[in-house]
Amino acid sequence: MMMSSDTSLLEPVSCGLCGADDPEPLGWLDDLRYGTLPAPIQLVICRRCKFRYLTPQPRPGTEARFYPREYDPHRRQGITAWARRLALRREIRQLWSYLAPPRRILEIGCATGELLQLIREAGNPRVRGLEPDAEAVQLARARGLEVIEGTLDDFNSSDRNYDTILLQHVLEHLAQPQQALSRIATLLRPGGVVIAWLPNGHSWAATFFGPAWMGYDPPRHRSVFTPETVRRAFTAAGFTIVSEYHEWHGLEWAWGLRLLARVRGWKRTERLLTRLHFVLILAATPIGILAALFRRSGRIRIIAHKPPV
Repeated sequence: MMMSSDTSLLEPVSCGLCGADDPEPLGWLDDLRYGTLPAPIQLVICRRCKFRYLTPQPRPGTEARFYPREYDPHRRQGITAWARRLALRREIRQLWSYLAPPRRILEIGCATGELLQLIREAGNPRVRGLEPDAEAVQLARARGLEVIEGTLDDFNSSDRNYDTILLQHVLEHLAQPQQALSRIATLLRPGGVVIAWLPNGHSWAATFFGPAWMGYDPPRHRSVFTPETVRRAFTAAGFTIVSEYHEWHGLEWAWGLRLLARVRGWKRTERLLTRLHFVLILAATPIGILAALFRRSGRIRIIAHKPPV
């Protein structure tokens, strides 16, 4: 576990959607998973547009200090990796009309390239990734994938002919999500599609677990979207949302129990919950299904179209 002791790594920010600097405090969040923060940081809501975000946030160029080597998306193994690949294959089948050849696919924030590899295995080799973490890029390239190291700011603006752009739990990591969506719109061909997965701050789990909700994950997650603010952000970038799907598995509940035990100092309970993690996911799935039926699950998937002309 890495601990940053330098508060100069953080800086106050304004709203990442509307740009207003008029925050209303909501509470304090700590990095419960990796301990990279020297102290809790504040969750606020913009008084103008009701977008929730963290302030302060990591300064440009310091982001890597808050992504430790054991960061999950770069280090999945064993049954967790197997279950994730199984879930991704199922989702690829559901989304195949947006992913099938000859479509050109770009995944922004592709991590180690797992999703792109599975799309390629399903039958579309026209996949490409963009990822800022150098080690994750090397792992993705070892899979034989074309992955560019960098961010949207580094991406070639002349390459504007993608059919589908994927944002798999990326928007909540970005300092300026509204600007990013506008930039993404320029990379899509007319009629192209964005598919975005992200945590839902309006979920039952967020309400129940409070600061222990896994969707906060400060400071890596800089903002907290709700279905309302997601719709507003995509619309402002010129997209039309055609689908809002609420995931139904119990992952967020299993993690919430573990983080809640950590907050309260229940070390033995936390160790037990860690050993039972996969069982807890299965046991909590009925709650996840119910939350999805009421459109209050903790993880949502958005499909948005760029106008054809």
